[in-house]
Amino acid sequence: MYFSATNSATPGHHCVGTATSSSITGPYTAASSQLICPTSQGGAIDASGFRDTDGSRYVVYKVDGNSDGHGGVCNNGVSPIVNTPINIQAVSSNGVTFTGSASNILNLSPADGPDIEAPSMMRDSSGTYIVFFSSNCYTTTNYDVSYAYSSSPTGGFTKSGPLYVTGNDGLSGPGGADVDVDGKHVLFHGLQSDGRRFLYAAIINANGNTVTG
Repeated sequence: MYFSATNSATPGHHCVGTATSSSITGPYTAASSQLICPTSQGGAIDASGFRDTDGSRYVVYKVDGNSDGHGGVCNNGVSPIVNTPINIQAVSSNGVTFTGSASNILNLSPADGPDIEAPSMMRDSSGTYIVFFSSNCYTTTNYDVSYAYSSSPTGGFTKSGPLYVTGNDGLSGPGGADVDVDGKHVLFHGLQSDGRRFLYAAIINANGNTVTG
């Protein structure tokens, strides 16, 4: 299990940790050291595992640059805007031992607002890799579920979408999508009028560089 927690050595930054168990229902024991902890870049959150069809395993995550932002929405609405890149790290079959170095697959652009985050990757039947992510700020109605596609899991992604935005099926600020291993079912959360966020489920169709829901 991958999780995010604040780093005691650098308050205000998060790192990605791991915990393991002999049973999916637990109990889990946390590792004594962090898995991903680039505190000089703002830390890391939103780790998600991905296993390719050949058995190769990866962890895709967000470098939490906006934790070092300069204020405004999601602490990154005031110039100079800080990048919040999405990276991918290959790991061995145990899910925690690094094999090679991390690769940057997405970067923040002006159209994304102050933030990109919450990556989740799949491979469709055509062999296209699709990474879902959210742009803008989760506290606003601009938050969305977007996606990017590539012929490789470690680079060359082209942003597309968004897939879900405010107004689709009565949703408000949908985001944080996580795609199932079947490549068809997704879970994501959406903003409520009282500020809470509720969980939603949907069925998608991924076909090459196009995803519909």
